[in-house]
Amino acid sequence: MPFNGGSTGARSGYLRRVPRRFLTTGLVGLLAGAGLPAVTAAPATAGVTRYVLPTSVSYTDARQPTLAFPTTAADVPVGTWQTDGVKHTSRAYFTFDLTPYRGKEIIVAQVVTGESSVVDCTKPRELELWRTDTPTAAPTWNTAPVVREKVGDVGPTAPCPASYLELGVTDVFRQAVADGRDSLTLMARIAGHHEANKHFGRRMNKPGVSLEANAAPDVPGGLSVAGLACADGLLVGTTTPVLTAEVTDPDTLPPYAGDQVRATFAWWPVDQPAERTEWTSSASYAPARVQYTMPSGLLVNGGTYAFAVRAADEHAASGWSPACRFTVDTVRPPAPTVVSTDYPASPGYPGHGGPGIAGEFTFTSAADDVAGFWYGRSGPSTYVAAGPGGTATVSYAPERFGPDWLNVQAVDRTGNRSSQTRYEFTVRNTAPTVTDGNHDGWLGQPRDLTFSPNMTDVVEYVWSLNDGTERTATADAAGVATVTVTPTVVRNTVHVRSRTRDGVLSGDAGYTFSVRTAPFVTSADWPFDGSPGTAAGTEGSFTFTPAMTGVTEYVYAFDYGDPQTVAAGADGSATITYTPADAGYHTIEVFSRTGTGVESEQVSLAFYPASVAPTVSSGVYPRNTAGGGPGVPGTFAFAPHPSVTGVTSYVYQFRGESERTVAANADGTASIEWTPATYDNEYGGWVELRVWARTATGTTTDAQYYSFRVDPQSPLVTSEVFGWQGGAVVGQTGEFVFTAQLPGTTEFVYSFDGGAEVTVAAGADGTARVNWAADSPYGHSLTVRSRTATGVASGPAYYNIFIDPS
Repeated sequence: MPFNGGSTGARSGYLRRVPRRFLTTGLVGLLAGAGLPAVTAAPATAGVTRYVLPTSVSYTDARQPTLAFPTTAADVPVGTWQTDGVKHTSRAYFTFDLTPYRGKEIIVAQVVTGESSVVDCTKPRELELWRTDTPTAAPTWNTAPVVREKVGDVGPTAPCPASYLELGVTDVFRQAVADGRDSLTLMARIAGHHEANKHFGRRMNKPGVSLEANAAPDVPGGLSVAGLACADGLLVGTTTPVLTAEVTDPDTLPPYAGDQVRATFAWWPVDQPAERTEWTSSASYAPARVQYTMPSGLLVNGGTYAFAVRAADEHAASGWSPACRFTVDTVRPPAPTVVSTDYPASPGYPGHGGPGIAGEFTFTSAADDVAGFWYGRSGPSTYVAAGPGGTATVSYAPERFGPDWLNVQAVDRTGNRSSQTRYEFTVRNTAPTVTDGNHDGWLGQPRDLTFSPNMTDVVEYVWSLNDGTERTATADAAGVATVTVTPTVVRNTVHVRSRTRDGVLSGDAGYTFSVRTAPFVTSADWPFDGSPGTAAGTEGSFTFTPAMTGVTEYVYAFDYGDPQTVAAGADGSATITYTPADAGYHTIEVFSRTGTGVESEQVSLAFYPASVAPTVSSGVYPRNTAGGGPGVPGTFAFAPHPSVTGVTSYVYQFRGESERTVAANADGTASIEWTPATYDNEYGGWVELRVWARTATGTTTDAQYYSFRVDPQSPLVTSEVFGWQGGAVVGQTGEFVFTAQLPGTTEFVYSFDGGAEVTVAAGADGTARVNWAADSPYGHSLTVRSRTATGVASGPAYYNIFIDPS
C-alpha cells in the first residue's frame, strides 16, 4: 500500500487486531458513520493507532469570494458545480490538531475519504491534496491560506464513484510534528484548469486520518528490592533478591492495554561500577510490573549494590531510572530470651494468673541490630519494636487455664528473623466450682447452684443462664454464694465468673447440665442390662413413670414398629403388657405427652427375652453344612426346650413352603421327613427351616432357625480340547464329557454362554458326550445340570473355556 501516493480504491489489508491497539471509539464505527469503509493499515509494530477527525472543515466559493463556508456536514463540494444555471467553484480545507503528538514519532498517517457524488464519471479523477498554512478563521476565496506543498493525488485510478479513497500522508504529518506545529491544514481541490470544468466536480466525504504515533516509554519507577521500596540505607536479607520496577508508556487507549515494552535491569557493586550487568525482560503490555530475580552466587553478605531500569518499545527507549542502592545482610539474630514474673516458666500445677488475667512478658535479644520482636501463641504474628538495650515488654492475657505458651522471634533492622523461642507456662484455673443441689430436678423445677471460689478475696459472682441476662451474686465471708435457677429447656449452661475485691475476674466455669424429660421405664420381667429375661412367648409388663409434670399419656413402640398410646394414671404412670414372639434382641421406645401437648424426649432401651425354642437335628442334613442331595429324603427330629413342658405339637416351615403342623409324641418329641425336589440355585442350595413348639395351653415358643445346604450333586464336566487355560483356537471342534453324580440321572441339560438350553440323554453309565466348535476368541462358559426321569434336578456345574486369539 503506498503511503504518499494514490491507491486503487480497493481494500488490500486488514485492520490491526492487537489488544493494545484499537482506534478511538472504533475506527470501523467512525468510518461507517461517515459513510466510509474501515481504513487499511500496515501491520503494527509499536505505538497506538487513532482515527483523527479534523477540528474544522470549511470550503470556499469563487462565485462568492468574500464568504466563508464552515460546515459540519458529512461531505463538501470540490471543483465546479452548477445551481440554477450559476456555476460555483470550490476548494475544501481540513485542519487537524497536532498537539496530542508533540514529542511523538509519527509512524503511519493515512487520509481516508470517499465520494458522495460525482458529476461525470467519464472524466478522470483529478482530486488533489495540498498542505497550506493553518488559517486563523474559516477562509474565503479571497483570504485563502498560503499553499505550501502538494501532498498527493487522491485515488486517480480508483473506480468512480468511490466510496473509499485513501492517501498516505506520513511524511507530511511527521514533518509538521517535527517542526513543532500545533495543527496541520490540508486543502482539497481539482487539478489545474479542470477546476473550472463542471464535469470534474464532485462532493468529497469529510476525511479522517488513521494515525499511528509512538512516544518513548516513561522512565520506570516504583523500584523495590525483595519487596522493599528503595530508600536510603536499604537492607535486604537475601543474596537472591527480586528486583522490581513499574513500567508505563504514554501510548494507551483506555480501557485497553498500551504498548508492548521491555524492561532492562542494570546492576553493579557500588564500589565497582564498571562491573555492570544488564538483563532485558520479555515484552509485556504497559503498564506492567516487571521483576528480575538475582541469580545465586553473585551477591555476598555485607556487599552494597545498585540497580537501575529503563524501558523500551519497538521504536524508542526511556532514560534510566535513578539508581536504587541496597546492602545485603543475611545474618540472622540469635533466638531471644523470654521472662515473666507474672507467668513464670513452669509446666507444674496449679500455675499462675488465670484466664483473662494479663501478665507482662519481657523479650531480650543479644543482637546489636535488633529492631523488634514477633510473638504470638499460635505463631509469631504480632510485632513490637525493641527499646533501648534490645528489649521489649508486652502484656498478654491467657484465654484458658492449663498449659500455655508464647512463640517469640527477634527481627533485625534488615528483617531477618531469628529461630523461635517457645516460652511455656501454666495458667491457673480460677473458675469457680459449681455444685448442683438438685441433679434430678424436672423441667421447670428450681434448683440451687452453689458457687465456690478458686481465687482469694472473692466478693461476688457474675453469672447468667443460657446466655441470658447477666446477674451478680454477693459472696459470703468464705467467698461462697448460692443462686436459684429454673431451667425451661432441656440443655442448659450456667456461665459464672468470680470477682475479687480488686475487680479481677476469674475464668468462666461454664457449668452445663441437662434436665431429663424422658420417662423412666422399668420391667420386672426383662432387665435392661443385657441379661436375658422372661422367655419369649411369655407375657410380661413394662411400667412408665414421668420425668416432667402434667403427663397424661405415653407413646411407645416395640422393635421400631407402629407407635401405640396408653393413658397415664393419676400419678402420671402407666403399665403395659407385652408377649415377645422371639428371643434375643428387642427394643422399646417411649416418650410422654402432657395434657397441653408438650412431648418429652424419647427413651430407647433394649431387652432380651430368653429363648425356649425347640431343638432340631438331622443326620442327612446336618446344621450349617451340606448333606443329602436333590431327591434325597431326610429326617428332622424336634425336641422341646428343657424348660418347656406339655408340648403337644410343632409348627414348622421350610423356606418357600407353607407352614405345617406335626403332633408331638408323649415325650414331647416329633420327627418329619422332607425331600428336596430340586437344587435351589437362588440360595446356593441353602435351606432355612423354622420350628415352633406349641403346648396344650396354647402357648407357642419362639422359633428355632435351622439352616443347612443341599448337596448339589452337580455333574462332572471334562474336555481334552477346551479348558480355562486356553490351547484351542477359533473354529476348532472338541468334545465335552458329562458324568452324572445324581443317582437315577437320565439326561443332561446344558447351555453355552448363557444361551438356549439343550437336552442330551445320559447313557447307561450315566455319561453323555457333546461336541462344540469355538466361534470366537477369548472367554466362553458352559453350564450343565443332570436330571432324573421324575424331574429331580442337580445343581449346576460351571465350566470355563478360553479360546486363543489367532
